[in-house]
Amino acid sequence: MLSRTIRKISTQFASAAVISLSAFFTLQPSSFAEDQDMSVVAHASAGPLECEIRKTGNDGSVQLTGVVSSTAEVAGDFRFLLTKSGPSGTSNVNQGNSFNLAAGAQTHVGHVTINLRHDDHAVVELSATSNDGVVCRATAALEL
Repeated sequence: MLSRTIRKISTQFASAAVISLSAFFTLQPSSFAEDQDMSVVAHASAGPLECEIRKTGNDGSVQLTGVVSSTAEVAGDFRFLLTKSGPSGTSNVNQGNSFNLAAGAQTHVGHVTINLRHDDHAVVELSATSNDGVVCRATAALEL
């Protein structure tokens, strides 16, 4: 009898927790760059590959996201580079990994958030190289 009561309470608790978490995530505003309005600051294509650098934010804080897409099934490696310089100094970000895309698919391959103030200068580059040697490279310079 006691074990049946404990099981019933456990089941009710688990159900309430799932419903509560679902409501929480549904009602929360998204903070991920891929869910916000983005502007494309650089675009390039080579063969089936397309590379884009997308930007979100303006008021000093800028999110940059690299996106690789393809019209054909393709696998390869990417490199997402950022160099920022200004009165406060210099910073470098270097992200890279492999990617695997189905035909017509896209994937977010790099992401960085920087503070960009007056007199700061940033250069961001996304390069994607397929396993068969096709290279797609997009580059953008950013300033306030």
